[in-house]
Amino acid sequence: MPRPIVLPLAGALALLLAACAPPRPEAAKPSAAHAALDRRPEPGLTEKLRGDDYRDGNGVPQSYATARRWYWLAVDRGSSSAANNLAALFLDGLGVQQDVPQAIRLYRLAAAGGNSYAMANLGDLYRLGKGVQRDDAEAARWYQRAVDSEPNPVAANNLALLYENGRGVPQDLPKAIALYRSAAEAGNPVAMVNLGNLYAAGRGLAKDDKEAVEWYRRAAELGDATGERNLGLMYLEGRGVPQDLAEAARLLKLPQPTPR
Repeated sequence: MPRPIVLPLAGALALLLAACAPPRPEAAKPSAAHAALDRRPEPGLTEKLRGDDYRDGNGVPQSYATARRWYWLAVDRGSSSAANNLAALFLDGLGVQQDVPQAIRLYRLAAAGGNSYAMANLGDLYRLGKGVQRDDAEAARWYQRAVDSEPNPVAANNLALLYENGRGVPQDLPKAIALYRSAAEAGNPVAMVNLGNLYAAGRGLAKDDKEAVEWYRRAAELGDATGERNLGLMYLEGRGVPQDLAEAARLLKLPQPTPR
Protein backbone atom coordinates (compact mmCIF):
# COMPACT_ATOMS: atom_id res chain seq x y z
CA MET A 1 0.00 0.00 0.00
CA PRO A 2 1.73 3.18 -1.08
CA ARG A 3 2.25 5.77 1.59
CA PRO A 4 -0.03 8.76 1.13
CA ILE A 5 1.81 11.75 -0.15
CA VAL A 6 1.60 14.82 2.05
CA LEU A 7 35.18 1.05 -32.74
CA PRO A 8 36.95 -0.71 -34.77
CA LEU A 9 38.48 1.41 -37.60
CA ALA A 10 35.51 1.61 -39.91
CA GLY A 11 36.42 4.59 -42.10
CA ALA A 12 34.15 7.20 -43.52
CA LEU A 13 30.98 5.11 -43.31
CA ALA A 14 31.30 4.71 -39.55
CA LEU A 15 31.95 8.41 -39.19
CA LEU A 16 28.89 9.28 -41.23
CA LEU A 17 26.74 6.96 -39.13
CA ALA A 18 28.10 8.46 -35.93
CA ALA A 19 27.60 12.01 -37.13
CA CYS A 20 24.02 11.29 -38.15
CA ALA A 21 23.17 9.21 -35.09
CA PRO A 22 19.83 9.91 -33.42
CA PRO A 23 19.98 12.72 -30.86
CA ARG A 24 20.29 11.54 -27.32
CA PRO A 25 17.91 12.38 -24.51
CA GLU A 26 19.19 12.82 -21.02
CA ALA A 27 17.83 11.60 -17.73
CA ALA A 28 16.67 14.47 -15.59
CA LYS A 29 19.06 14.08 -12.70
CA PRO A 30 19.95 17.20 -10.73
CA SER A 31 23.06 18.87 -12.15
CA ALA A 32 25.69 20.79 -10.20
CA ALA A 33 23.73 23.96 -10.92
CA HIS A 34 20.59 22.30 -9.61
CA ALA A 35 22.44 21.19 -6.50
CA ALA A 36 23.24 24.85 -5.87
CA LEU A 37 19.56 25.70 -6.27
CA ASP A 38 18.76 22.96 -3.75
CA ARG A 39 20.73 24.90 -1.17
CA ARG A 40 18.35 27.82 -1.25
CA PRO A 41 16.27 27.90 1.95
CA GLU A 42 13.25 25.64 1.55
CA PRO A 43 11.12 23.57 3.91
CA GLY A 44 12.75 20.25 4.78
CA LEU A 45 16.09 21.23 3.27
CA THR A 46 18.16 19.72 6.11
CA GLU A 47 16.35 16.39 5.85
CA LYS A 48 16.56 16.41 2.05
CA LEU A 49 20.33 16.99 2.10
CA ARG A 50 20.71 14.22 4.66
CA GLY A 51 18.83 11.94 2.28
CA ASP A 52 21.24 12.95 -0.47
CA ASP A 53 24.17 12.01 1.77
CA TYR A 54 22.82 8.49 2.31
CA ARG A 55 21.84 8.09 -1.33
CA ASP A 56 25.35 9.02 -2.49
CA GLY A 57 27.38 7.63 0.42
CA ASN A 58 28.67 11.10 1.19
CA GLY A 59 30.35 10.81 4.59
CA VAL A 60 28.00 8.01 5.66
CA PRO A 61 27.49 4.39 4.55
CA GLN A 62 25.52 4.41 1.29
CA SER A 63 21.94 3.29 1.96
CA TYR A 64 18.95 3.89 -0.30
CA ALA A 65 16.61 2.70 2.45
CA THR A 66 17.94 5.31 4.88
CA ALA A 67 17.86 7.94 2.15
CA ARG A 68 14.20 7.09 1.57
CA ARG A 69 13.37 7.68 5.22
CA TRP A 70 15.09 11.08 5.23
CA TYR A 71 13.38 12.05 1.96
CA TRP A 72 9.98 11.18 3.40
CA LEU A 73 10.67 13.47 6.37
CA ALA A 74 11.63 16.24 3.95
CA VAL A 75 8.54 15.66 1.81
CA ASP A 76 6.35 15.81 4.91
CA ARG A 77 7.90 19.23 5.58
CA GLY A 78 7.14 20.42 2.04
CA SER A 79 10.38 19.84 0.11
CA SER A 80 9.72 19.55 -3.64
CA SER A 81 13.33 18.58 -4.38
CA ALA A 82 13.07 15.70 -1.87
CA ALA A 83 9.85 14.58 -3.55
CA ASN A 84 11.70 14.50 -6.88
CA ASN A 85 14.58 12.47 -5.42
CA LEU A 86 12.25 10.11 -3.57
CA ALA A 87 10.30 9.54 -6.79
CA ALA A 88 13.51 8.35 -8.46
CA LEU A 89 13.95 5.71 -5.75
CA PHE A 90 10.42 4.40 -6.27
CA LEU A 91 10.85 4.52 -10.04
CA ASP A 92 13.97 2.33 -9.98
CA GLY A 93 13.19 0.27 -6.87
CA LEU A 94 16.17 1.55 -4.88
CA GLY A 95 15.79 0.93 -1.16
CA VAL A 96 12.10 0.29 -1.69
CA GLN A 97 9.89 -1.97 -3.78
CA GLN A 98 9.57 -0.52 -7.27
CA ASP A 99 6.34 1.45 -7.52
CA VAL A 100 5.99 3.50 -10.72
CA PRO A 101 2.54 4.94 -9.84
CA GLN A 102 3.96 6.18 -6.54
CA ALA A 103 6.92 7.68 -8.39
CA ILE A 104 4.54 9.52 -10.72
CA ARG A 105 2.54 10.86 -7.78
CA LEU A 106 5.74 12.15 -6.20
CA TYR A 107 6.96 13.71 -9.44
CA ARG A 108 3.62 15.48 -9.81
CA LEU A 109 3.83 16.71 -6.22
CA ALA A 110 7.34 18.03 -6.84
CA ALA A 111 6.33 19.62 -10.14
CA ALA A 112 3.39 21.33 -8.45
CA GLY A 113 5.95 22.74 -6.01
CA GLY A 114 7.88 24.25 -8.93
CA ASN A 115 10.67 21.68 -9.25
CA SER A 116 11.76 21.85 -12.89
CA TYR A 117 13.63 18.53 -12.74
CA ALA A 118 10.44 16.77 -11.67
CA MET A 119 8.74 18.39 -14.67
CA ALA A 120 11.50 17.06 -16.92
CA ASN A 121 11.19 13.61 -15.35
CA LEU A 122 7.46 13.59 -16.05
CA GLY A 123 8.31 14.54 -19.63
CA ASP A 124 10.62 11.54 -19.81
CA LEU A 125 7.90 9.19 -18.56
CA TYR A 126 5.45 10.42 -21.21
CA ARG A 127 8.14 10.27 -23.93
CA LEU A 128 9.01 6.69 -23.00
CA GLY A 129 5.50 5.53 -22.05
CA LYS A 130 6.69 4.39 -18.62
CA GLY A 131 3.81 4.14 -16.17
CA VAL A 132 1.68 6.31 -18.44
CA GLN A 133 0.50 6.05 -22.01
CA ARG A 134 3.21 7.26 -24.36
CA ASP A 135 2.39 10.81 -25.39
CA ASP A 136 5.07 12.94 -27.04
CA ALA A 137 2.85 16.01 -27.00
CA GLU A 138 2.42 15.72 -23.23
CA ALA A 139 6.16 15.13 -22.88
CA ALA A 140 6.82 18.33 -24.83
CA ARG A 141 4.44 20.25 -22.58
CA TRP A 142 6.27 19.09 -19.45
CA TYR A 143 9.68 19.87 -20.94
CA GLN A 144 8.45 23.31 -21.96
CA ARG A 145 7.13 23.95 -18.44
CA ALA A 146 10.54 23.01 -17.06
CA VAL A 147 12.37 25.30 -19.48
CA ASP A 148 9.97 28.14 -18.70
CA SER A 149 10.40 27.58 -14.96
CA GLU A 150 14.17 28.05 -14.83
CA PRO A 151 17.24 27.37 -16.96
CA ASN A 152 17.10 23.58 -17.18
CA PRO A 153 19.59 22.14 -19.69
CA VAL A 154 18.24 18.59 -19.36
CA ALA A 155 14.71 19.65 -20.28
CA ALA A 156 16.04 21.91 -23.04
CA ASN A 157 18.00 19.04 -24.61
CA ASN A 158 15.04 16.65 -24.48
CA LEU A 159 12.63 19.25 -25.83
CA ALA A 160 15.08 19.93 -28.66
CA LEU A 161 15.04 16.21 -29.48
CA LEU A 162 11.28 16.37 -29.98
CA TYR A 163 11.48 19.48 -32.16
CA GLU A 164 14.30 18.00 -34.24
CA ASN A 165 12.24 14.92 -35.04
CA GLY A 166 8.75 16.43 -35.05
CA ARG A 167 7.58 14.23 -32.17
CA GLY A 168 4.60 15.71 -30.34
CA VAL A 169 5.36 19.10 -31.86
CA PRO A 170 5.78 20.32 -35.44
CA GLN A 171 9.31 19.69 -36.66
CA ASP A 172 11.30 22.88 -36.15
CA LEU A 173 15.05 22.56 -36.68
CA PRO A 174 15.86 26.21 -35.84
CA LYS A 175 14.05 25.85 -32.52
CA ALA A 176 15.77 22.52 -31.85
CA ILE A 177 19.16 24.07 -32.59
CA ALA A 178 18.46 27.03 -30.30
CA LEU A 179 17.48 24.66 -27.48
CA TYR A 180 20.48 22.38 -28.00
CA ARG A 181 22.76 25.42 -28.04
CA SER A 182 21.30 26.87 -24.84
CA ALA A 183 21.72 23.52 -23.08
CA ALA A 184 25.22 23.00 -24.49
CA GLU A 185 26.35 26.48 -23.48
CA ALA A 186 25.02 25.74 -19.99
CA GLY A 187 27.45 22.81 -19.83
CA ASN A 188 25.25 19.87 -20.83
CA PRO A 189 27.48 17.29 -22.59
CA VAL A 190 24.60 15.39 -24.21
CA ALA A 191 23.40 18.61 -25.86
CA MET A 192 26.99 19.32 -26.94
CA VAL A 193 27.11 16.01 -28.79
CA ASN A 194 23.69 16.54 -30.33
CA LEU A 195 24.70 20.00 -31.55
CA GLY A 196 28.00 18.62 -32.86
CA ASN A 197 26.09 15.96 -34.80
CA LEU A 198 24.03 18.64 -36.53
CA TYR A 199 27.18 20.52 -37.57
CA ALA A 200 28.84 17.31 -38.76
CA ALA A 201 25.83 16.33 -40.84
CA GLY A 202 24.93 19.85 -42.00
CA ARG A 203 21.44 19.33 -40.67
CA GLY A 204 19.55 22.58 -40.10
CA LEU A 205 22.71 24.67 -40.38
CA ALA A 206 25.81 24.94 -42.54
CA LYS A 207 28.00 21.84 -42.42
CA ASP A 208 31.04 22.72 -40.31
CA ASP A 209 33.41 19.95 -39.23
CA LYS A 210 35.55 22.30 -37.13
CA GLU A 211 32.52 23.41 -35.16
CA ALA A 212 31.46 19.77 -34.74
CA VAL A 213 34.92 18.93 -33.41
CA GLU A 214 34.72 21.80 -30.94
CA TRP A 215 31.44 20.56 -29.47
CA TYR A 216 32.58 16.92 -29.42
CA ARG A 217 35.76 18.00 -27.68
CA ARG A 218 33.87 19.98 -25.04
CA ALA A 219 31.66 16.96 -24.35
CA ALA A 220 34.64 14.61 -24.24
CA GLU A 221 36.40 16.85 -21.74
CA LEU A 222 33.38 16.39 -19.48
CA GLY A 223 33.76 12.62 -19.74
CA ASP A 224 30.93 11.98 -22.21
CA ALA A 225 31.62 8.64 -23.93
CA THR A 226 29.76 9.54 -27.12
CA GLY A 227 31.63 12.83 -27.34
CA GLU A 228 34.92 10.93 -27.06
CA ARG A 229 33.86 8.43 -29.72
CA ASN A 230 32.69 11.05 -32.20
CA LEU A 231 35.81 13.13 -31.62
CA GLY A 232 37.91 10.02 -32.19
CA LEU A 233 36.14 9.39 -35.49
CA MET A 234 36.88 12.94 -36.60
CA TYR A 235 40.58 12.38 -35.88
CA LEU A 236 40.39 9.05 -37.70
CA GLU A 237 39.08 10.68 -40.88
CA GLY A 238 40.84 14.03 -40.51
CA ARG A 239 37.56 15.96 -40.49
CA GLY A 240 37.84 19.36 -38.84
CA VAL A 241 41.27 18.37 -37.46
CA PRO A 242 44.47 16.98 -39.00
CA GLN A 243 44.26 13.20 -39.23
CA ASP A 244 45.84 11.67 -36.13
CA LEU A 245 45.54 7.88 -35.83
CA ALA A 246 47.16 7.78 -32.40
CA GLU A 247 44.69 10.29 -31.00
CA ALA A 248 41.85 8.48 -32.74
CA ALA A 249 42.93 5.18 -31.18
CA ARG A 250 43.15 6.78 -27.74
CA LEU A 251 39.67 8.27 -27.95
CA LEU A 252 38.14 5.16 -29.51
CA LYS A 253 39.83 2.92 -26.92
CA LEU A 254 41.69 1.02 -29.64
CA PRO A 255 45.23 -0.37 -29.60
CA GLN A 256 47.73 2.31 -30.50
CA PRO A 257 48.98 2.10 -34.11
CA THR A 258 52.40 0.51 -34.51
CA PRO A 259 55.05 3.07 -35.58
CA ARG A 260 56.55 2.39 -39.00
